Amino acid sequence: MKLGRYKKSLHKAWRRLQNRLHGGRRILVLGDSHCGVYEYCFDQGYLVPHLLNCEIVAGATAYGLNNDQSATMAWQRFDRALKRYRDFDVVLIMLGEVDCSYALWQKSAQTGMPPETFFDRCFAGLERLIQRVRAEGGAARKVIFAGASLPTIADQYAGVQENELRRSIAASQVQRTQLVLAYNARLAKFANAHDVRYFDLTEETLDSETRLVAQRYLAEPDDHHLSHPATGKLWAASLLRCL
Repeated sequence: MKLGRYKKSLHKAWRRLQNRLHGGRRILVLGDSHCGVYEYCFDQGYLVPHLLNCEIVAGATAYGLNNDQSATMAWQRFDRALKRYRDFDVVLIMLGEVDCSYALWQKSAQTGMPPETFFDRCFAGLERLIQRVRAEGGAARKVIFAGASLPTIADQYAGVQENELRRSIAASQVQRTQLVLAYNARLAKFANAHDVRYFDLTEETLDSETRLVAQRYLAEPDDHHLSHPATGKLWAASLLRCL
């Protein structure tokens, strides 16, 4: 166990040295559990010579960024990360899957209003986060948005997801996919209006026949994350094009 920690420390030190020697960027990723794919990319060496740190808040939503005391405490944790890594010159924000696959459907069920109704509050939260990023790191800090991942849970597996809250959502995979596409389309426009780079993996991961996520990018049937080995290089390449 001690040997494993020692090797990990050496690996991190080597990556920091590569970053300094080759003038790489220092990238802070703020997001929900889906941004964990970037830890995989970093560990696999897909982002060399860039240095990367992920602040992963499981269950975080764009909607919840308006509430400092949300259940996940995402705003507080992202704010602390921005202070801790204020010398990182790139911030990648990766939020929206939880909104589109769970949170907005819950709001819809509670109010009887379409889930798209709550997009305005999602983007108010993202605007607040952009302002915080720039206030902490200055106007020169590059901000990038990654679009939400396509929903991976097929209807027949909806009831066996590990996350109990997600099991309560009645929306079909088609409906959840359509909401992600609408969210990402608006996020792309939002990013452009705020002078922020944007990318998503919709084109690469959408099956042209089913109009759902392609099977080859799935992890396990009950896993709401895309497969890291199958998509890692796609995520890395998309980020690198935005630097």
